[in-house]
Amino acid sequence: MIITLDGRRLTDVPSADHLQDLLERIRGTELGDRLIISVAVDGQVLDDEQLRTRLGAPLPAEVRQLDLRSSDRRTLVADALRGLALEFGEAAEAQQALADQFGSGAFGPALRGVGDFIALWQTAQRALAQCGDLLGADLTLWEHAGRPVRAWLRELIDKLNELRGALETRDLVLLADLLRYEFLPLCGTWQALFDDLAAQCPAGPTAAAPAGAV
Repeated sequence: MIITLDGRRLTDVPSADHLQDLLERIRGTELGDRLIISVAVDGQVLDDEQLRTRLGAPLPAEVRQLDLRSSDRRTLVADALRGLALEFGEAAEAQQALADQFGSGAFGPALRGVGDFIALWQTAQRALAQCGDLLGADLTLWEHAGRPVRAWLRELIDKLNELRGALETRDLVLLADLLRYEFLPLCGTWQALFDDLAAQCPAGPTAAAPAGAV
């Protein structure tokens, strides 16, 4: 079986019965601080579900080629943070429309939009933790606009609790005001915050660690 890593054919790869074992051995001998981000079997890139299914299964004898792609941890984290910044930019554009819906009494349609909006904030909080795990650092200690991310998070959680309270009481006026005057600017703040954090993640093992990194 031919095995390539970032377009380079690997030689003397230890044999393994399962894909997971093979990837672990390649990780130990070839990757250093990099991570495998893509696995293709005979030209077909595996999605997350296909990869999970194949990891613990025996390697089929008919597989002819395995192509792997890797990425530097800091590059991977920076790309993820920039992606979140873009999502918050898009969310900001939707806030005015949601506020108008609540203001007109269209509770049902607006409620679905707010659910998606809250899910984005939850994703952002998880991403901070996951990106921190990849870097071995607590990203909530990094700074944006002279304040640690942890302080921005505390304010965000307070606002989300206020939004949930307004949802529970179906206070349409308060919901419209929160979305228009609180969360619209918050989206802009968090878009800038994630862009700022991404800029603090230069690629390469010799890059200086940002403040608060371990």
